[in-house]
Amino acid sequence: MFHQKVKNVSSETFSNKTLSIKFYLKRIKSKDNDFVVNTQIIYNRTKSEFTTGLRCVSNDWNNTKEEFLKNSVFNQQLSNLKSKIFRVKNQLDESGVSYNASDIKKCLLGSPQSDDNLLAYFDEFLKRHIKNNAWSESTKKLYSNTYRYLTDFLVYQRKKTITLSQFNLTQIGKFDDYLKQIIWNDAGDRLSITTINKHHSRIKAVLNDAISRGELLQQHYSKFKLSFPSSNREYLTKDELTRINSLDFSHNKTLDAVRDIFMFSCYTGLRFCDAMELSLEDIMMINDEQHIRVDQIKTNERREIPLLTPAIAIINKYSSAHFRLIKHKILPSYSNQRVNIYLKVIAAQAGINKNLTHHIARHTCATTILLDNNVPIEVVSHWLGHTNIKTTQIYAKISHTKLQNQSQRLNEIVGFG
Repeated sequence: MFHQKVKNVSSETFSNKTLSIKFYLKRIKSKDNDFVVNTQIIYNRTKSEFTTGLRCVSNDWNNTKEEFLKNSVFNQQLSNLKSKIFRVKNQLDESGVSYNASDIKKCLLGSPQSDDNLLAYFDEFLKRHIKNNAWSESTKKLYSNTYRYLTDFLVYQRKKTITLSQFNLTQIGKFDDYLKQIIWNDAGDRLSITTINKHHSRIKAVLNDAISRGELLQQHYSKFKLSFPSSNREYLTKDELTRINSLDFSHNKTLDAVRDIFMFSCYTGLRFCDAMELSLEDIMMINDEQHIRVDQIKTNERREIPLLTPAIAIINKYSSAHFRLIKHKILPSYSNQRVNIYLKVIAAQAGINKNLTHHIARHTCATTILLDNNVPIEVVSHWLGHTNIKTTQIYAKISHTKLQNQSQRLNEIVGFG
């Protein structure tokens, strides 16, 4: 096994016995240039080792200083760890018991420093970020939801509390199983895999914060394998859109409004939260064409996108509506949960055998409205507000209509059409 040893050693002498701490790189199996930072404790001619869980490539490590070349956050974690080891050494000295390097390691990995209450730390983490205005309102709500699910999970397990260090791989797996069985709305829907992964990501962020502040030695999410949904994104075809548009909801204002909210996002690609925030002031003229200015809640970025004729018709439909006159909003106001419940009614009436939710409108815009009509993928990426074009390329993979059209065109070119 390859070890990249360090030259300098941090040490301190107690009663003619020296404690030495080394940080070094250890190659990860089957990875040519991927290493993990290990810790070696040497005391009274005994030695013990354990991993810090921090990853590094060889050219990012300073052998002499036993630290990362550029990552100050990780370096602070190493410094915190070193201080903890010396504190454990002092505590063992004061106890008067005989011990070796392995005992120091055992005390360290189970030390009270790692036993802060997870919920208490999560709560402090929330308050700190809210106080510093570090989050948008939507982010505050998302982290609060994760905190609530974690609290409910402990009640479900009949646990009053759990410490930072006790939230190990086993507990993460149990929490994952708990999230998968939650029914979150009146329609009987369970949390999506993507939503579950985001709850895990937020808890991981809390644990990483605890590590950076010296409250936790390591977290176990690096060993937990997240589930990932299929890259196939559900969307509506042109025929299915026509069927929904053809339904007569003159007798039901709620279904009519929900259909408009859904169809508006089919033609704009807007997320539900962004569509609900639109006001008349967000409509503007660019090169003699109507556009809407969108301040994306998810990414906190602004963009302008053109308004297609069907979207303009929906806006004009509510020109004298009470909510428009009072709040100046573009669309009627409903909760996402309520919209998704009514969309299932609409899908049933249109004979569409799909789990219709508002987010499918965004997928439909990308695929049926844009890509199937040969809009360049770079334009689609900007239209949807993707920060990475790889996200947009997922839609390109599932555009069967475009593939069929291109196949027919090629057949005509080579003379077989």
